[in-house]
Amino acid sequence: IAAYKTLLEDSSLDKAMVAQMLSLPSMEELAQLEERIDLDSLFEARILVRKQLALELKDNFSSTYKANQSSEPFAPSADQIAQRSLKNVCLNYWMQTEDNLALQAALKQFKESSNMTDQASALTTIVNADWAEAGDAAVRALEGFYEQWQHEALVVNQWLSIQAGSSKSGGLDRIKSLQSHPAFDLKNPNKARSLIGGFCGLNPHNLHNRDGSGYEFLADQILALNEFNPQIASRLAMPLTKWRKMDEHRADLMKSQLERISQHDQLSSDVNELVTKSLV
Repeated sequence: IAAYKTLLEDSSLDKAMVAQMLSLPSMEELAQLEERIDLDSLFEARILVRKQLALELKDNFSSTYKANQSSEPFAPSADQIAQRSLKNVCLNYWMQTEDNLALQAALKQFKESSNMTDQASALTTIVNADWAEAGDAAVRALEGFYEQWQHEALVVNQWLSIQAGSSKSGGLDRIKSLQSHPAFDLKNPNKARSLIGGFCGLNPHNLHNRDGSGYEFLADQILALNEFNPQIASRLAMPLTKWRKMDEHRADLMKSQLERISQHDQLSSDVNELVTKSLV
């Protein structure tokens, strides 16, 4: 706590460095440190640490966020990039406190931002905030973002990716719902990477649900993509191939989906090679 407080209060420090040091390691980075991954403990510990930091340093995070607001015209300069990074990290922590003032700040940034970085960061923060008022705001913000950018393919892909990466419970249901959205087409490689790839690469909490539903869904998508885009299908299979590092329960579920994929009649060479090697 004291180290984080020093980072937030020492204005002489490089803002890009501070933003990086304030950011917690991702689940993937934490998992790489373990020989056998205890996902449930990692999930709980990371959430607990983030929440505790947010509550203990709420005033610091909110004041640093406000201090790094800027009315200058957008520029891709190192100073502005650092300032935006620090501001958005602080907003994310502030939102963990379930403070309505933080939600108002995030919505204001989302609606009034002059650049995509700040708008998308605010949207991501709102979408991942797991409390009732933020949940209602997230629905409206996602609708507004899509309405604003629906004719810009790259931005729509980002919109899909933001939702795919949301760690809130019920993530798989949201992914399945988005599959029927007009913005999504599994045969479009960029959209497949944004939604399906985003889910399996950015959303370990929902992918690794203990009921195995995430693994089954991913295997279904791999088999579907195998028919017309085996390269993407094989890349999406990578998370399942790490089954040996998981706890016994999850390992069995992941392995069973790999075996199901391997038994497919017309499996492409790309997918077949990856899956076969992972099962040996």
